[in-house]
Amino acid sequence: MNIAVDIGNTRLKCGIFLPDGDNEVNIVPLQFWRDGIFLQPLLHWEMLSDAEMLTADVYPDPFTWRIASTGSFPWEKLQAKILNVRPKDKFEIIVREQIPLKVNVDFPDKVGIDRLLAAWAAVHRYGDSPMLIVDAGSAVTVDVVQNRTFCGGAILPGLHALSEVYPKLSAKLPLVPIPDPKSVTRPSYPGTNTQDAILNGLYWGTIGAIRQFYDMAFPKKGEAKLILTGGDADSLLPGLSQVISSRRIKHHDVLVLEGINLCSS
Repeated sequence: MNIAVDIGNTRLKCGIFLPDGDNEVNIVPLQFWRDGIFLQPLLHWEMLSDAEMLTADVYPDPFTWRIASTGSFPWEKLQAKILNVRPKDKFEIIVREQIPLKVNVDFPDKVGIDRLLAAWAAVHRYGDSPMLIVDAGSAVTVDVVQNRTFCGGAILPGLHALSEVYPKLSAKLPLVPIPDPKSVTRPSYPGTNTQDAILNGLYWGTIGAIRQFYDMAFPKKGEAKLILTGGDADSLLPGLSQVISSRRIKHHDVLVLEGINLCSS
């Protein structure tokens, strides 16, 4: 059994991809590591077992964990914890050389591997189509892919990171929590109070930047796709659908995990 693992800055995502096309994804905030309950959500897979946790005695066949890390969390600590309960499991670290994608930037070896994995998964899905890939997480990366080549792009602060800036600008500007992505509706402009004005700046500022990058990369539009992924993708989708034709937008929750899985096949 193979499990793809994406270690980001604030959370860890892992997914099981089965041959029949079924898959399941677990998302574990890295704060759980400090809370001492890290393995509980990580090893609970409903598609495999109803057990509380998939220890070796419950599911003895070894897993192979294929890991791509972009954050500062040390994957070796994750490996040690898992081996305590699954001592026969194997671990592989995904490196850039495993991603069969052309890269046309100044310093290819410095591009975040998550950006390349998302691009590779998108190319695997859509082939030669020109694409703008938006990965909305702790940061929002906006990358151009043309002719199966990663061409670079832009990096913006994520919605949560942006929200933390306002109190630093002025004591009169509050920290406005970002609504849950599954329940958020796009804020109505103009905002008629400070909180709504901040939400408008966060939300529509990010939407406007993405739209501008799309227009600059693909001035003739044609069939250029906007591929949306990441933890805040659900939040951004309604707004992006208002400024870019919805038929051009493709939303995939776990594009980086798909890329990891493709590298392991």
